[in-house]
Amino acid sequence: MTILPNTYMLQVLIITLLSIVRQSSQTVYSCNKNVSCGCSANSVSISRIVGGEDASSGAWNWAVSIRIGSSGLCGGSIISSSWVITAAHCVADFTPSDFIVYAGSNARWSGSQSRTVSNIIAHENFNPLTYEYDIALLQLSSPLNMSDPALSKICLPNVTKATLSAGEWPPSGTSVVTIGWGRLSESGSLPSALQQVTLQTVGYQTSTCRPVMVNWQVQFCASVINGTKDTCQGDSGGPMMMFSSSNQWILVGLTSSGIGCARPQYAGLYTRVATFQDWINLNTNSTNSNGTSLGSNNSNDTNTTKMPTRTTMPTTITIPTTTFGPITLHANTVAASIRNVLVVVLFSLLPLSFY
Repeated sequence: MTILPNTYMLQVLIITLLSIVRQSSQTVYSCNKNVSCGCSANSVSISRIVGGEDASSGAWNWAVSIRIGSSGLCGGSIISSSWVITAAHCVADFTPSDFIVYAGSNARWSGSQSRTVSNIIAHENFNPLTYEYDIALLQLSSPLNMSDPALSKICLPNVTKATLSAGEWPPSGTSVVTIGWGRLSESGSLPSALQQVTLQTVGYQTSTCRPVMVNWQVQFCASVINGTKDTCQGDSGGPMMMFSSSNQWILVGLTSSGIGCARPQYAGLYTRVATFQDWINLNTNSTNSNGTSLGSNNSNDTNTTKMPTRTTMPTTITIPTTTFGPITLHANTVAASIRNVLVVVLFSLLPLSFY
């Protein structure tokens, strides 16, 4: 019989324990490879104990980075070979020629495929002050090659109107994952690699959600209790996803806005995608339907809709209202109409785009 030296046995024990701890601190999602959406090339593994972390290669194959002008950044998701979904405030004041979409890579400004944009459709009810209806579609100049193993499409929600009218979907307390290339902290630097983080959906009557919520039917909140995890500037338009019982990733939200980043007293605000199922289907089948088209690559197009953004917002904003007359607000305030009453909220609710 051979007896191992005590030091060697101790090393083996430590390595074994570290392996067990690492496995127990990871949540692994293995998707259904036989479905047409919501499953990437590789399984998703997310730490339970840290904030944002680098995403594994091939885990989120529908994620795209969107370059806006020379340095602007938003996120988006592939919903078909020709369409990417993002936030409406990401496309405000821009024309299709301002955008480049990078797909098939975890790197911010690269991809196995890149495309320009031929058409932009933002929701016609988008409110740049309250971020209601903060959803937009980008039609790519040519279809993506979806046979590329680095590309997949995200599943859109399929929720009945009865379920939506009965309450919040996804329900409060649902575990969700959001990804993006946004700042690593408030006023921090941008990462070079795609980041991922797990959050929990928050009920609209929760104290951390009430300060940012305007319309629970088209928006919802998500956060963690101590505020150590959040989305930040540059993550706008990126997906918030739920892992379904059919082992597919479902797009439940779009990163929209928030007050700072990871502040424990404020949850982040997200667009409730399930509310817009019909709008998405209608506009991806016909670009001349209910969506507001923000122009084409035709330089003679005079129908481009302009909406104020974080970088172009004037010092004051005049908001007409038939109840109280015109009200002028400074740029660091938000006006919200709740139950037909104009409420002036004295804090900065800012988009999570990066320019």
